[in-house]
Amino acid sequence: INHSLKVLVSASFIVFITTIFSKILTYLYRIVIARHYSPEIYGTYSISLMVIGWVTVFVGVGFSGGLSRYIPYYRGKKEEHKSSYLLKKTTSFLLFSGIFGCFIVILLSGFIANNIFHIPELREFLIIFSFAIPFTVLAGVYFSVLKSYEKIGWFAFIVNVLQNSVKLLILAALIFFGFSSKSIAVSYVAGIAIALIVSYIIVKKKIPRLFENKKIDERGIMKQMFSYSWPLIFFGVISSILSWTDTFMIGVMRTTAEVGFYNAAVPIALIITLSTDLFRQMLLPIITKEYGRGNMAAVREISRQVTKWLFIVSIPLFTALFIFPQEAIRLLFGVEYLPASNALRILTIGFFISSVLDVSPDILSMKGMSKLILIDTLIIALANVIMNYLLIPKYGISGAAFSTMISISILSILFTYQAWNKTGILIVKKDILKLVLAGAISFGLTWIMSVYIGGIRG
Repeated sequence: INHSLKVLVSASFIVFITTIFSKILTYLYRIVIARHYSPEIYGTYSISLMVIGWVTVFVGVGFSGGLSRYIPYYRGKKEEHKSSYLLKKTTSFLLFSGIFGCFIVILLSGFIANNIFHIPELREFLIIFSFAIPFTVLAGVYFSVLKSYEKIGWFAFIVNVLQNSVKLLILAALIFFGFSSKSIAVSYVAGIAIALIVSYIIVKKKIPRLFENKKIDERGIMKQMFSYSWPLIFFGVISSILSWTDTFMIGVMRTTAEVGFYNAAVPIALIITLSTDLFRQMLLPIITKEYGRGNMAAVREISRQVTKWLFIVSIPLFTALFIFPQEAIRLLFGVEYLPASNALRILTIGFFISSVLDVSPDILSMKGMSKLILIDTLIIALANVIMNYLLIPKYGISGAAFSTMISISILSILFTYQAWNKTGILIVKKDILKLVLAGAISFGLTWIMSVYIGGIRG
């Protein structure tokens, strides 16, 4: 247990550092695109990413998520030959499906560009971007292997630093030599291609036993993993719908300005989820490995300890954003976005609850219950649509924020109950109540101070 917790702490530090670099590089990449090209080109780039992202989800068949579950499981059971078999078969399958997805996008690029989005320039973007599809699904395989074998340093470096650095440098070089706007698509494809090559080299060097050519017939294993993986396709799609529902329905039922206000509140509220970003990269592989060993006591203790850490990190972030929403908006987006303050307050509640209970879906994934996760998410996504339909016309972006807050809170609580019901693991233990009390006291004192200081200024 101590070793696993140390791995999680080390991983969280590495992820934190590389995530900072990733955010900087990503913003620089987008700034270069926005500053050097027109808004129309930036919009074409964004649409291309969306289209390629959807195709990649389907042709990937959820296998990267399946590997993240099964490789640690077989490590725990000392059956790594099965992991080797899975790696070989999934790589072969995804190579074929990735190339197939690439051809489909190329064939449909004209129809998508001219008949759906009415942007002729989009066709050439989609053709170039399509080559990223096989690279992306194959890279996902080796990213899953790196996480499953606790090579989080290499994983974080390749995904957060190397990939984004390559994209930025190649884009800058192509712009310098006077190439057209298609440089954006070329730089993106180059970034994921380099990430695939380097991740393959690292996996082969650090974990050579996975490439041993043992002749075994484990077709039943592949069937099991496919049964686990296919719901992840629709889970990814439904999760995307859940996250975009508010923006879409505000745009349809209210005004474009309110869409802008709401999309200023959401990324600020998402700061609370920083805690989950720190620990979730390694949590599922670690608890699944212990589950494979039959060590449920370790799974229980690790899950509870991570939940405690999530509380510790999330409470001050929640306090700051809930009490000072105007200051956060003014600092990051400017005074013209202050109408989003109330929506930000509401969203922080939902994201706080989601963050501190975020261990539960990993416990369900550990047990192989991907279908249950899919059903839960589908039900909540439909409920979110209904609530948005009822609340947005009357309450605007505050109604949208309330719908999201209720939806993600109920989903997180439902996951927590089901994890406890299916495994007997209740992630909230007694000492967390002390943290809640301490957080409530600090929240109350901060609120009183903000009111007192605000009164003096007034």
